[in-house]
Amino acid sequence: MNVTESSSAPVDPTLIFGPQRDPMSIVLPITIIYSLIFITGLLGNIFTCIVIVRNKSMHTATNYYLFSLAMSDLLLLVSGMPQEMYSIWSKWPYVFGHSFCVIRGLAAEASTNASVLTITLFTVERYLAICHPFVSHKMSKLSRATKHVICLWIVAVLLALPQALQFGIREHKGVEMCLQTKVIIEHSFEISTFFFFLAPMVLITVLYSLIGLKLRETSISKQQSQKDFESAMRCTHKISRKHNQSTKRVVKMLVAVVVAFFICWAPFHAQRLVAIYGTTEHHRARSPILLSVYSFLTYTSGVFYYMSTCINPIFYHIMSNKFRDAFKNSVMLWCCRSSERAAAKRCSYTAIAFQRNPTSSGNSLKNSLRQEPSIRNKLRHDCRDQFLPTVNVCHNGRTIVTPPLHDCRTCKHHSTSSLPRMRLLTIETRTSTQHCD
Repeated sequence: MNVTESSSAPVDPTLIFGPQRDPMSIVLPITIIYSLIFITGLLGNIFTCIVIVRNKSMHTATNYYLFSLAMSDLLLLVSGMPQEMYSIWSKWPYVFGHSFCVIRGLAAEASTNASVLTITLFTVERYLAICHPFVSHKMSKLSRATKHVICLWIVAVLLALPQALQFGIREHKGVEMCLQTKVIIEHSFEISTFFFFLAPMVLITVLYSLIGLKLRETSISKQQSQKDFESAMRCTHKISRKHNQSTKRVVKMLVAVVVAFFICWAPFHAQRLVAIYGTTEHHRARSPILLSVYSFLTYTSGVFYYMSTCINPIFYHIMSNKFRDAFKNSVMLWCCRSSERAAAKRCSYTAIAFQRNPTSSGNSLKNSLRQEPSIRNKLRHDCRDQFLPTVNVCHNGRTIVTPPLHDCRTCKHHSTSSLPRMRLLTIETRTSTQHCD
């Protein structure tokens, strides 16, 4: 009787899967950090895409790679971060279903592969541009860069498919979990760690080291050549000092890129290896020490994994003077267009208020405008002087001051067939200083 009762008694899932949620002292700070990363990464990468698309000066081979990097970061944030934040508060059961389990894995793997491949190709592009400029001049065409970006995304998706299709919903003791349910390729995660972390890390380190040496050699050779001009010693000393400072900044940035790549991706791949070799089939650690290591790596790898989406825009875009100038131009153009639309609305409100004036009759006013030029001119100047202020319009990075708006309905210099019509007034914004007689 006791044996039957004990065998039919429900099993506590926490004994198999562990606690459903970690202590609030861990969950709450991680949630705040994830929220900041999500907002910062989303805004930074969206602005990056907008600036590159809307500025023709940014349509270069290098920026095509950076656009691909921004898109992969956005895909990683949108597909992974919301579900990751939910799992912090509720580790089990998995409530999103089998399809989302596979699609989310595919999007995360593909975006991760695309990010690493883009950074690697961008590093090769920088190396060729600095160390082999003649080869870079032949290769850095937009069509070639476009083909490279398309190819790297195809490769990223194809290599992500085997890993994503290995996952599915596994039910144990009435609890559903999104886990690896089958093996398509043996040691697929170990292979991914080698090709998408170790090999790119070594290649990036070597190429950036060669770039730093090349910049240092160029700086030394310029200093030697400048010493020959004794008559301009002060001027050349200032120039060489500025050049040395610029070279040091570039070298520091290259070192920061390599260090950031390692910090962001090393915990992610380490957590994967611990999950493969240090846990049981029920996702439990084999020993208390491995449990502590696994828990630490789970949160640490998640933070740095998503933090890479915020660091990439800073290193590859915001630190570029050309990108900052293009960003300022985009913001100024948007602000000026907003001001222009606001001025047009004010003009429309003025015209509507005028035509609804109860002290005047519509038909009599139309006839008086046609018969009396003095009344027409007075109306035009009153509208221009009292209601319609001068508007500053941005065009191609320049500010153009437009004259006040006026009534062009009866102007002999304008054609009103294509202008917006009102019942009484037709108003146009002109950038010419010519006035109607």
